[in-house]
Amino acid sequence: MELPPIDWENPPLEPPEQVVQPLMWRLAARLLHDHVPGAGFRPPVHRCRVCELPWPCPPRRYAERGLLAACRHPAVGRGSASFADWFLTGEQP
Repeated sequence: MELPPIDWENPPLEPPEQVVQPLMWRLAARLLHDHVPGAGFRPPVHRCRVCELPWPCPPRRYAERGLLAACRHPAVGRGSASFADWFLTGEQP
């Protein structure tokens, strides 16, 4: 898997040319841009601006994983279940 040369902290909403799953990229990028740290520092825990969960919140982490998954070819057949497990739990297939 070759990752596009982009700013991964602020990825574009439109997928780069190398992305093989553009819809997944668009959804993940939008989610990532929405779930950012809230304004100001509120000790002891920094919180997400949208969901107010401790940051980085679960939606932000899913968005980060979704951007990486969008760069991979979709799994088909018997391996597709292991890909879904990797995406949702963070374990490599």
